[in-house]
This record gives sequence, structure tokens and C-alpha cells, in this order.
Amino acid sequence: ENLEATTHKLIGFNAKNPTKATWGFPTGVSVNNCAAHWTPNPGDDRVLQVNDVVKIDFGTAVNGHIMDSAFSMSFTHHHDGLMKAVEEATAAGVREAGVDVRCAEIGGTVREVMESFEVEYNGKTFPVKSIVNLSGHLIKPYHIHGGKNVPIHNTGSSDKMMEGEMYAIETFGSTGYGYVMNQ
Repeated sequence: ENLEATTHKLIGFNAKNPTKATWGFPTGVSVNNCAAHWTPNPGDDRVLQVNDVVKIDFGTAVNGHIMDSAFSMSFTHHHDGLMKAVEEATAAGVREAGVDVRCAEIGGTVREVMESFEVEYNGKTFPVKSIVNLSGHLIKPYHIHGGKNVPIHNTGSSDKMMEGEMYAIETFGSTGYGYVMNQ
């Protein structure tokens, strides 16, 4: 509830004209092995733990133009290696994006960067894997998912970014299977 109220305050929400500036979608607060898209219900009294990794996914919409943004955080240095892998893979994807670039090629670059990392937890080394069934996407006015995906691996798709399009370059890293399951 506080996250949503803060979003409304920051964007200047006006109940008399609610579509001018509002949420793009419910704020996601995913913890640990929940990769994305979990939203706490009102009254949820979960207390974050010191070694948790938290993913905040939020969006705003101003005059129908949706902004989709996410970041990860931890309260210690426990997850720094994993977060660095995701950060560098995201930066690589953003650098590769542009007019006439194939979305799948961006995904190939993202995966190459992401999977060049290894992380250590409790004395054991794990490869970082791209979560291949999550992806970035085209954003159209009033539509958060506009029909084209920017995968996190090279799918071979021939979809290209076109002039005037806006995309969310979203990358997800894991020390697990590299695939999410709905629960």
C-alpha cells in the first residue's frame, strides 16, 4: 500500500483525471527465488530478512505512455555478484538496442554477458544463468506488452526494433535452473 501511494505521490496522481498520471501496473516486490511479478496484498506482514534479495518492478503511465522499470537490492553484499551479472547484462542489452536490430540478437548478447559470471555462496561456486522464459518487450501507448519480445537468449526470431518504438530491456539472472515456473 505504501509503495503504491508513494508512486502516486511522485507522479502527481489526480483522482479527477486518473488516466493522466497513474500506475502502469501493480508494483511487484519479488523476494529471493521468486523472479518477478509477485505483488504483496494489502495487509501482508512479511518481514524482509538481512540476506534476502529483493526485486522491485514498478511502472507509471502518463497520458498512456507506460514506463516499466525494475531494480534489485540486498541489505548485505551477499548477492553482489549476481546483481553485477544482471546489471552488466542489462547494460549490454541497452547498448545493443537500436533501429533495425533483431530482438533475438540483443538476447544473445544479454545471455553471453550474463552467463560469463559465476558467483559464490557459502563456499560453493554457481554459474549465473539467464532465465530464458522471461523477456523484455515492446511498450505501446496503453499496452505494457506491445507484441514484440526482447528475449534473454537468441531465439532466432526475425523481429526487429523499428524507429519510434519503445522497449523495456529486462534481464533476469539465476543460480538455479534458468527457467521460472508459475506457482
